[in-house]
Amino acid sequence: MADDLGPGRPRRRVSPNVVAVLVLAALGAGLLVWQQPWADGGAATSAVPADAAAALTTQFADLSAARTESDFVRAAGAGPAAAAFGAATWQARRDMGADQVSFRYLSGGDSAEFANGDTRAKVEIRWTQSNGGDGRGNVQVRMRPQDDGTFDIVSASRGSGPLPVWLAGAVVIEGTDDIQVVRIDGGDVDVDVESLAATARREVAALVPTMTSSTLTIVSAPSADVAGALLGQTTDVVSQIAAVSTGFDMRNGDLAGPVVVLNPGVFDAMDARATQVVMTHEATHVLTGAIGLRADTWVIEGFADYVALRDDDAPLSVSAGQILTQVRADGPPKSLPTAAAFDEAAYGLGAVYEAAWMVFRMLGEDFDTPQVVAFYRSVLDGDPVEDASQSAFGLSVRQITSRWQDYLTKSASTVS
Repeated sequence: MADDLGPGRPRRRVSPNVVAVLVLAALGAGLLVWQQPWADGGAATSAVPADAAAALTTQFADLSAARTESDFVRAAGAGPAAAAFGAATWQARRDMGADQVSFRYLSGGDSAEFANGDTRAKVEIRWTQSNGGDGRGNVQVRMRPQDDGTFDIVSASRGSGPLPVWLAGAVVIEGTDDIQVVRIDGGDVDVDVESLAATARREVAALVPTMTSSTLTIVSAPSADVAGALLGQTTDVVSQIAAVSTGFDMRNGDLAGPVVVLNPGVFDAMDARATQVVMTHEATHVLTGAIGLRADTWVIEGFADYVALRDDDAPLSVSAGQILTQVRADGPPKSLPTAAAFDEAAYGLGAVYEAAWMVFRMLGEDFDTPQVVAFYRSVLDGDPVEDASQSAFGLSVRQITSRWQDYLTKSASTVS
């Protein structure tokens, strides 16, 4: 998704146990493709028909024209895999209010791409925006050729952008006005999402009660592949990331807006403390309205950890071990973390988050909490960091940087 690299890019939280993550969270190479349970394996199918493009053009037009579940399922194909896909997709669309959607065949589908003879096509989806305009994107659709020259649609994966939630599998939406949990194919069964989200909301509200009126929406995917597909991201971007807070657009119907997407391939590898830290961090982004803003990244990420680690009793060797190790070896960083540093998907990314948090940890020790919150709010409101820091603390950014460097050096010398 192009927006991921621009000002509206998702807010990503790297796992606090980043070394374990590097060992446990390899997601494989190439395109992140999710295949629903009903798409795995399957008996050998017929050869792809010579007029595949014509057949698929008609079939996706029929999907667009369907106004009832039975029509939609029928358009998906005659076999059991297509029936399962059609029923789950129709119900998910209805539950999410994604009823202004159309499909258009673009290319592909004319040769077998899978061992069992399945093929895959590029399909454009279009949806109606709340402002009356149209949005569009494309997805990859896996299909199974049939003896009569038709296809069974069996699954979908990301194309040039994120995969809509309603195309990812069976969707269940539960919750209240405060917390909403969206489970895809049952979600991550190893995580008590509701409990983590409730704690996160309380922690954010305790610090910034006037900024937490919105709903905290958590998307719980059953696998790392699904999480990646929903985000439209490649393996090297998500392989160290436990969760992502991002903005869904109107392709996801009523879910349009800020959400937290959990990456179970990484999230499940963490201990209870770390999962709560990650959840509260991402909840801070969502509940304070930080998603998509043109604000300095170190402020956004540092404040999120300031909230998440506010009552944490772990030693600095755990919560800031990577940056303090670097400081002992090479001295403190020459400048505050840049936006580019947060975008680097490489070993050591955790140290960047720790460095940003240490700025706020220092400010929290030297100033009252309302001053720290006022600084953050001012930056979110669009004030230059220089102006916000002068207003809240009477300090320039250069002075904050110098204090932070000294703080890191002192902390590194006293933490083993």
